[in-house]
Amino acid sequence: MSHSRKHRITAGRIWVCVVFLILTGAHYLLYKYSNSPVNSFPITRGLTAGCVIWTTVLLGGMWMRYSWARYALITIICLTIIGFGILAMIDASATPGPLPHHVRIGVEGLLVYAFALFPLSKSEALHLLLSPRTAGER
Repeated sequence: MSHSRKHRITAGRIWVCVVFLILTGAHYLLYKYSNSPVNSFPITRGLTAGCVIWTTVLLGGMWMRYSWARYALITIICLTIIGFGILAMIDASATPGPLPHHVRIGVEGLLVYAFALFPLSKSEALHLLLSPRTAGER
């Protein structure tokens, strides 16, 4: 394997770590939203746990260079944003006045999730990491 190819793989793995850190921040915020005592949807705890598990599994798949894991992760993130967004809107509409604090935390978590979509969809290093291996690679 050439030196430049090794460098590209290393750069792609660094991006996987960056996405992991971004998603960890989003998971923390969604966990705070889910465990709020005024949250009217206890199902969000299970959704948060499922998101943590599956995003970690798919990031592991990306680390192992399975290209399909990237697309599955993008799909999971989009479905999470839609699902939590709907629940947060329903939760926010139940109280008149300004946005409740726990809903604001949930919306911030969704924004961090959306931010994770940028490196997943635009990073050339991730694209090269997940591209098919050549005959000389392991």
